[in-house]
Amino acid sequence: MSEGQLYRLINIFRRLKEGEVVVYRCFMKLPDLGYSVQSADRVRLPLQEAELALHDKQFWELLIEDAPESRSGLFPTIEEAIADFERAFEEGEP
Repeated sequence: MSEGQLYRLINIFRRLKEGEVVVYRCFMKLPDLGYSVQSADRVRLPLQEAELALHDKQFWELLIEDAPESRSGLFPTIEEAIADFERAFEEGEP
């Protein structure tokens, strides 16, 4: 991550099926230079405290290790960033 770079965290939620949602951990690179998706977490009922804590731990580790845009690039809209993230995930890209 470049020193001093500012980001705005935006959590986007998608309901999948009853009892399950996915949370996209998105960032807007400031000042409004584009959107990226760092990760996506699936959350299911019944909620497990250990699983939620692991999601948060992984979120912080990823953010500290790499700039969000280095993981998935920057896109003009958050919808495009999520679509690209899902495509890469389905194709098994790192």
